[in-house]
Amino acid sequence: MSDLPNIQIQGESEPAVALALLRIIMDSAKDGVEHDRDWILSTYADCLAVVGGAEVSYEEEDDEAKEG
Repeated sequence: MSDLPNIQIQGESEPAVALALLRIIMDSAKDGVEHDRDWILSTYADCLAVVGGAEVSYEEEDDEAKEG
């Protein structure tokens, strides 16, 4: 259980929960990996959508990985 991140959410709004989710995702990334602005904003937008109840599809990213 010690591997779980300790994230404290300030507030109960969807943006606050999405930010906490983004922090969990970023903390789980490999050490030394730096994310650019576009990745951070896109991932936060995905987090916000998921917190709001939307389903996020990653098919396009999977297709790009296969082609690359």
